[in-house]
Formats: sequence, structure tokens, C-alpha cells
Amino acid sequence: MITVASILRRSVLAVAGVAIFTLATAWVVSKEKPKKKQLPNIVIIMADDLGYGDFSCQGATKVSTPAIDALAESGMRFTDAHTASSLCSPSRYSILTGRYSWRTRLRTGVLTWFAQPLIEQGRTTIASMLKRNGYRTACIGKWHLGFEWALKPNAPADPVKDVFDSWERTTQDYIDFSKPVKQGPVERGFDYYYGISASNNMIPFVYIENDHVVEPPTVQKEYVYDTDQPCLRAPNWNLETIDQELTKKAVSVIDDHFKQYRDKPLFLYFPTSAIHRPALPTFTKGKSRAGLRGDKIEEFDWVVDQIVKTLKKNNAFDNTLLIVTSDNGGVPGDAFDAIQKYHKDLGDKYYLDYFSDYKPEYIKPGKNGKDTGGWLTYGHKASGEFRGFKADAWEGGHRVPLIMHWPGEIKAGAVNNNTVCNTDLLATFAELVGDKLAPNEGEDSYSYLGNILGTSSKQVRRSMTIVSGGGGAYVVNHGDWTYIESGKAAWGQTFYKGGPFPKDFQLYNIKTDPGEKHNLYNKMPDKVAEFKAIIERVEHKGKTEDKEG
Repeated sequence: MITVASILRRSVLAVAGVAIFTLATAWVVSKEKPKKKQLPNIVIIMADDLGYGDFSCQGATKVSTPAIDALAESGMRFTDAHTASSLCSPSRYSILTGRYSWRTRLRTGVLTWFAQPLIEQGRTTIASMLKRNGYRTACIGKWHLGFEWALKPNAPADPVKDVFDSWERTTQDYIDFSKPVKQGPVERGFDYYYGISASNNMIPFVYIENDHVVEPPTVQKEYVYDTDQPCLRAPNWNLETIDQELTKKAVSVIDDHFKQYRDKPLFLYFPTSAIHRPALPTFTKGKSRAGLRGDKIEEFDWVVDQIVKTLKKNNAFDNTLLIVTSDNGGVPGDAFDAIQKYHKDLGDKYYLDYFSDYKPEYIKPGKNGKDTGGWLTYGHKASGEFRGFKADAWEGGHRVPLIMHWPGEIKAGAVNNNTVCNTDLLATFAELVGDKLAPNEGEDSYSYLGNILGTSSKQVRRSMTIVSGGGGAYVVNHGDWTYIESGKAAWGQTFYKGGPFPKDFQLYNIKTDPGEKHNLYNKMPDKVAEFKAIIERVEHKGKTEDKEG
């Protein structure tokens, strides 16, 4: 017989059973190890030839970069970030390997059209280090670190001298574009690569996917733009839309990663073609008041915005360390001679109504008093308050924008004034993922992870021993000072009629003299001796610039 008492008894027993089960389950769960937080995705978007003063958040008033400004506002902006060289090939070597490029065969200039690889086989890169720590790795964009190109039977007897190390455009005739392109990104730690071999004005004008050319150069170019080459191009090569093509591919890589490998973190290295010459804007043409180059800066901002939107779409933005920077300093503006040629040949296609209001600056002194060249800056200061531009030893050649964003980890609106170098990213990422670099890995890389996360304000590196890409001169930063050794007068693109000149030994206090107008080299021999000692020590041994003396 069912009574009220029996029903109550059963209810009490049932509740007690549930309680015991719940407690037991909780105890078992508490005994399990807490789930390890997934490592962050890491995305580097690196512009080509973008200067310290080229973003609105860096003080620019004639260009608008809202996507980049938003990252700076909710992330961290570095005010004293440098590249290891003021030209692209050596700088790209340094960012990927954590080594100064002057430790390689390339001290000045950039790699030739079909140069052999600059990154040595077996050399640890950011990509290979992250890959061994569980990352999927991809590189989209400009490589300019050399490949092993296959040769046709008609190649010269000495291909190193007459093809790989040559600047002759006819060397393209010896390349077999149907064969694999070896020793590129996929042999340097990247799972996937799609991009261009060098700058947008350098042959071969083809896209490379992993280890093969997508379409060989078979079409004659319709027009030869500023610094461009009159050579065959691939049918799918369009100078105006290179960055749109690369961005489309980068977006695809992100989408595919989170469909197929969501359990793995992504490392995407995205070195764009923008804003290298020739700057040929399309949908951003006329949006800035800083000429074609300014319009291309706004296209670069669009590129950044596309990556941000894609990360958000894949619910990956909040766990992504996103970095925006440049490979070296920028050029002052649009080359005056090129703009005049465009106007003559193409009418108003690349000549805007306000261009005629400006006269060229930084003109090259010519013979018999006839000056040549120069730049239309339109009042825009690509290097901000600093002297110098791309290829130079002066601050504007190698001080670049650096913005980092990681929601919940990087304090919003933070500004860091410590000196950092692009070589330092390898050690920083290694510490982030818990990897201990070997003594022969990243000899010139120093982790500043504590600066990024706000756990330390310490100045990690005490000095920085870099080179001017144009003249090959050592440039040493130490505290408030910078020392420049005498260099060759090569790669001159910007000129100061009254000096200083690349051949001069120079010493400046950057804190009180950011424009490097007062050379103190002859007045402070003891300070000069300190810098010479730093060079001698660092040449002899890496991993010594986090110490004094």
C-alpha cells in the first residue's frame, strides 16, 4: 500500500542520491588537471617601406588609417621600434631569424632578381620555432629572401655570377619556370606559402604557391611604371591589384585554418607589397592628401581591416596577438620625375588636381648646377620628426611603427617607449610559447614579452647594433644616443645639400636632437669609444646586448 510516508521516504532518498552523485562528480572533476589554455594565434602584417609617421595614430594628418588606429587605441603602440637594416632583404632576414643581417653575406643593398637563399638551411626561424610548438604556419606576400631557381640548358657556365648574383634583366631568359622553386618559405618553416618573390617592381612578375610558379611570365607589359621593369609578366599579374590578391589569399588561409585546424594555433606572416614603388592605388585613389603613396597607405589600412574582420568572423580575434609594422623606413613621397611622366603619358589617371601645388624636395645635386629628381611630399612627413628615409643610416631609415593588439592580455591604449628591434620577435615568441632557444638560435634576439603583457617595464636590450641598408654603416643605439659609422654613398635617394653625408662619422643625442642636426662626434671622443667597444663585442659574440659593458 502506497502511503504519504513511503512517498516522502523515496523522495528524500532520491534527493540524497542526487546530492551524493553531484558531490562525487565535483570531486572527480576537481582531481582532473585544469584544461590548458590554447596558445594565441600570431599574425604579423608587415608593410613594405612604411615610415614612422605614416599612420594617423603616429601623427599623420594627410592620411587616414582608422583600422590601424583602432588597434593602437585598444592595444599597444611602441615609439622606439627599429628594423635591423633600413632595406628590405636584410630586414626580412632579421625579423624571421632573430639575427642581425650583417652576420650574412648581405651587408648592403638587397637580393638580386634570382638570388640564392639568404636564410641558411637549418637556420631556426620564427616559423620553424612555432611549428615545433604546435602551430600551423603560413606566409602570404613578399618574400625577397631568395630561392633556388631551376635553370634552362642554355644557362651560362657560371650561373652564380651570371644569373643568381646578376642585376641583368636578361637573366630571366635562363630560368625554367616549369620546374619547382626550392629553398623558399616552405623549407624555412612555413606549411603554406603564396606570394611574390621580391618587390612589386622586380622580376619575375609571377605568383609562387608553395614551391611552384602559378603562371609563368608570357605577356608583354603594357606600360612601364616608376622603377618598374620592361619584362614579361604572368597573365594573372596586375601591379594595381597585387595587395588585393594577396589579401584575398590571406583571408582564405585564415578561414581554412579555423575550418580544418581549430585545435591548433595559427601563425600568419603577411608581408604586403604595399606601399613599395610604384604605388598605384585603385579604390583608395584620391582619398588621402598625400599623393599616390598616401592613397596606398590607406589601402594598407584596408588590408589590416580585412584581416581583423576575418579573425572576428572566425571567433579568433580575442585570442590573437596581432602585430602591424614595417620592414624599414619609408620614402618621402611620390618620386617627382615619375609623377611628371605619368601626367605626360597617362593624363590624369595618376595625376590628381592638387599635385601641381607642390614642388619637389630632397633633390639630388646634379652636375653643372642642374639638380635632378626629388620627391613630392605634399606636406606629409613620412618619418615624423626624424631625419632620413629608407636605406639611410639616420633614424627615419629604421625607426618604424609597431602596434600590438591582444584583447585581455595587452592593456588598451598603452604606449611603450623602450627600444626594441625586429630581431627580438623570435625570442619574444619563444618565451610566449615556452620554448627555450639554443645558444645558436636568434643570437641577436631579446624577449620583451614582459613589456607587451605589462608585467615588466624593464628595458631589455641595452644597445642595438644595426646597419644602414644603403651604405652598410654600423648604426648603434644606446640609451639616448645613436652612433653612425662612415658608410658608402650608395642607394642615395634622399639628399641633404648641407649634410650630413653617408661618409661622415656621426654621434647624436636622439632625445634632445631627434632630427639629428647636431653632430657631436668630434666633441665627445669618450662616448664614441663606448660605441666602438659595443660594436667589437657584438661582432665577436651575440646575446650580449642585454648587458652593460
